[in-house]
Amino acid sequence: MNNFKFFKPQSFKELLDIKDELLSAGYPLAGGSNLLVYIKENMVKSGTLIDISSIEELKGINKVDGSIEIGAAETITNILESSLINRELPFFSLSLKDFGNPLIRNKATIGGNLADASPVADTAPPLLVLGAFVSVVSRSGTRKIPVAELFTGPRKNKLEENEVIQKIIIPIPLEGKGAFLKLGQRKGTSISVTSVAVWIESSSDKFRNIKIALGGVAPTPVRALNTEKAFSGKNIDRNSIKTFAETLRKDIRPISDVRGSAEYRTEVSINLLKRAVYECLEMEE
Repeated sequence: MNNFKFFKPQSFKELLDIKDELLSAGYPLAGGSNLLVYIKENMVKSGTLIDISSIEELKGINKVDGSIEIGAAETITNILESSLINRELPFFSLSLKDFGNPLIRNKATIGGNLADASPVADTAPPLLVLGAFVSVVSRSGTRKIPVAELFTGPRKNKLEENEVIQKIIIPIPLEGKGAFLKLGQRKGTSISVTSVAVWIESSSDKFRNIKIALGGVAPTPVRALNTEKAFSGKNIDRNSIKTFAETLRKDIRPISDVRGSAEYRTEVSINLLKRAVYECLEMEE
């Protein structure tokens, strides 16, 4: 750690000032569940670690104008324990119940998980199907970025070098139901091999609207737009679900690595999608 400096801003303004000065050499640090690993593995070799854990403007979980706003420095545990989220967005809370293990959930923050831009970020697929935004801030002002446009590549995002994520904004759905499923090499501490989130609005016998997002099957978390189109307006039955889930092959570009081959990830993703749809519709598999 000799190549690193440490700075703890005493205010939100001081945070924005130091980020504007240091740019990409300044690393916001809240939980550090990813950043400290990168330092240990020599992926990040020098810079200034900016302790943002006490900045009040990055905290809080509130309902504002039909949306839930979550401060970027809120931990996964705080989100899981939020009565507001459990009441207004139970799908999002349920999607995080298998995030890492209790120690990781106590440290990892929602803003850090998104800013890290990992292809397997657990928060990304649920936020994608919910149509969420991130609010980012710099000395120049504030702007909103749809989560669907946030990721540009593995560990790359659309934030400018002087910007920080202040909060995540999740519109509260007026109807529909969601499900999130993932597969890892082992439960708890391992990162996902692949994950699938779905949000379905249906009539008694048809898919009226469906949103599908996946992690671990492309350079970034992705929406499965071709598959969504295949399902939309179609009859709800087992044959339709099985047939249209196969369209997923057009939407994903998995790679082979130590956690699984591309072919394995593809087949697992299709199966997870079918299971998630069945879960949303409360159908037996």
